[in-house]
Amino acid sequence: MRYLHHIVAFAISIFSLAFVGCNNDDESLYKIIVEPQVSCSYDSQQVNIEYTLSGTPAEGVVYTVTAATTADWITSVDYSETGNIALEVEFNNGELRTATIEISATGHAKAKVKLTQLGAPTDASHTLMYYFFGTSLSRFFDQNLDDAKKAIKDGILGENNRVLFFRQKGRSTAYIGELCYDPVNKSVVERIIDDEIIIEGALITPEAVGRHITMMAKEAPADRYGLILAGHGHGWITRDALNDEADIASKFGCTPNMWQPAAGAEITRAFGENNVQVDITELAEGIELSGVDIEYILFDACFMSNIEAIYDLRNVTDYVIASPCEIMGRGFPYHRTLPFLFQANGASSDLVGAAESYYKYYRDEYTSSARCGSVAVYDCAELEALAEAMRAVVATATDDYNASMLQTYEGQPVHIFYDLGQWAETVATDYAALQAFRDQLSRAVIAKYTLSSFYSAYGVYGTYPIDEDIYSGVTTSAPSDAYPAEWIDTNWYKAVWE
Repeated sequence: MRYLHHIVAFAISIFSLAFVGCNNDDESLYKIIVEPQVSCSYDSQQVNIEYTLSGTPAEGVVYTVTAATTADWITSVDYSETGNIALEVEFNNGELRTATIEISATGHAKAKVKLTQLGAPTDASHTLMYYFFGTSLSRFFDQNLDDAKKAIKDGILGENNRVLFFRQKGRSTAYIGELCYDPVNKSVVERIIDDEIIIEGALITPEAVGRHITMMAKEAPADRYGLILAGHGHGWITRDALNDEADIASKFGCTPNMWQPAAGAEITRAFGENNVQVDITELAEGIELSGVDIEYILFDACFMSNIEAIYDLRNVTDYVIASPCEIMGRGFPYHRTLPFLFQANGASSDLVGAAESYYKYYRDEYTSSARCGSVAVYDCAELEALAEAMRAVVATATDDYNASMLQTYEGQPVHIFYDLGQWAETVATDYAALQAFRDQLSRAVIAKYTLSSFYSAYGVYGTYPIDEDIYSGVTTSAPSDAYPAEWIDTNWYKAVWE
């Protein structure tokens, strides 16, 4: 956007407002009530300064309100709305700048407002992109952004790091914004980049995902990119798999809608909304279509540390942070997590520290007894070798085992997510192959944390134990009977069994 070269110096014209009440000869009793500091982003835009006049004037008395500024980058003023001063400001292609707006009113003490406009950033060291899916978790998304603002106020963005976000306003509309830091007022300015994004069709498609990520990256070019995917999650399970629920109900005698949280359960981020059910393969395709080099993906969504899902991301990101079980509606504590993502002025990220911040928050700070705190970090460069090691285990594996004795990570009547490490230990008959798998799993899962239990909103909702000695940080659906036809169509299955 080009900088507009306007040289304007003006005094804002007189504006008259009529009020009804009693008169007071002591002018100092009355005040102009207005915020003394206002911030705005670097875009060309309208800035609104709202004010009120204290005191009660006499009947028929007319108060005259005036304002003045000499800033040449404030190009116009609109006084048509009582109680509001609308300023048009130019795009700021330079350093941060300030202007003083002096407001006067008959019978009132003068008031000054300091307007700060941020300067346009240079290319960032690190751009973090939030991608919020759906609207049913909106109040928690609000809290997520509030937490991010707390971290930004503490200075995590440094000189030129950036935080952008994509949010749906409804089923078919969305917007992209940015959280900008104002160092003068130590505040966060929410900048709207595109307020008119149309979501076409019934689903968020790979093309749409790619387009939205591209838009954010183009708006905030950087040396490094991170992506937070927040919303409902369900591992590898596809939309097509959900069509088998009637068969599951018939086969196992359970409720047809396995993914309907039980009445009275705490809100978790499990499962999705009809128009935002993005299959993991579609997500990978969307990221690839974007052409953006995503260094890491943090899943603020349930069940995403599932090997069938993570394996699909091996070519579109370097690292993944995810949970094997449900994530409470509260999600990640971003006031604790974001500082780890912006290390060394954005030059690096401590992903292990970020994962640990999630675990510690739910261990030490989250007050509800219903909680989940399991999380792990995965090195995607090690996933192909992990598939090869798993293939060697499976080649001589036994099917003579009791799946009901395995560690699971949801409360479903038909279990879907089992501990990958424990399952391999259970079915392996070749010790050398098993040891090779253990070694490779330790390289693929570079950090893991867990509480001694997890909460599930499904089935008989409540808290279930986790054997910390068994916990491997990653799940598999290999022992599950829930979606057999769809499971064998996963890329993980094809890499290991075919």
